[in-house]
Amino acid sequence: METNIKDILKGKFLVKEYASRSWNFIVFVTVLSLISITSSHMMDRKIRIITNLGEEIKELKSEYVDIHSRCLQKQQYSVLNKLVNINGLKYLEEPPYELIVEEEKQ
Repeated sequence: METNIKDILKGKFLVKEYASRSWNFIVFVTVLSLISITSSHMMDRKIRIITNLGEEIKELKSEYVDIHSRCLQKQQYSVLNKLVNINGLKYLEEPPYELIVEEEKQ
């Protein structure tokens, strides 16, 4: 058993007569390893992108809620009344008059 382990560690199995099968297997395992590593890196990159987009969505939703609540607050009658009174304007209690202009016939 010691000779087998020593042979493997020294690489003697790569130069024997059945070495072509070993080389084919080593190349196959190497290619599979590279594919696995590449796939893992691509998956990690996509997970980071998805996480960043999720955080951006949360920020945009909170910004939307903030702006929407400010708009609703500014639409309230009491807030509008204060803004109108500051400028010296008053609400009409009666609807405005409609002016009808008749065209002169010539």
